[in-house]
Amino acid sequence: MATSAEGGGVEGVTWQWADLVIAAEEERFEPVLDGVDDAPVDAQPVWSLVGRFLTRKLVKLEFMREVLALVWQSVQGVQVTEIQPRLFLFVFFHKTDMERILNDGPWAYENATLVCRQVVDGMRPEDVVLDTVDMWVQVHGLPMGHTSEKILEQVGNYLGGFVKFDDRLLNVPWKAFYRIRVAIPVDKPIKRRMNFVKRDKSTCWVSFKYERLHNFCFYCG
Repeated sequence: MATSAEGGGVEGVTWQWADLVIAAEEERFEPVLDGVDDAPVDAQPVWSLVGRFLTRKLVKLEFMREVLALVWQSVQGVQVTEIQPRLFLFVFFHKTDMERILNDGPWAYENATLVCRQVVDGMRPEDVVLDTVDMWVQVHGLPMGHTSEKILEQVGNYLGGFVKFDDRLLNVPWKAFYRIRVAIPVDKPIKRRMNFVKRDKSTCWVSFKYERLHNFCFYCG
């Protein structure tokens, strides 16, 4: 009985200690900021993207780095590191270099699409969600009277997530097709066409062409 009581006492102390540790871990810590960046004064500003390639093959860092450096031709270069298996961090030393990569994509290595997003301040690269790829989509077959920006935005959301219009031909009264930038989900089949319902409730087929589309499954899309 003495042994049992002693064991219970030790167990009780253990649980109390565990509660104290958990309580200490849950305490909020807020650093005192002096209103300036904590980076060194002479540190060079950088802009970062995190990305992964849509492939099951092993991506060799040294070869991928060389290929993308040649393709991108960044003004001040790019630094590439693998921060997790198959997850890469691209560090640019000029803002326009990063913006061009985001706006002119999608990019690929060995025909595998690069899914990338900017790493904003206060976020860890591995926490950035990489589930869509931005690409230009040509919308063919829209009927007259159904080509407003509002309708095009709805078409973009039908395909994925509307990003922006191609505003280079805004004043042209009629176009053979319309271009919209869309965030395409990478885990869903791409849509090739849709049955478009007009104002008089009649329907027509509207088709889509994806610019710079890389490897994808022709069976499931």
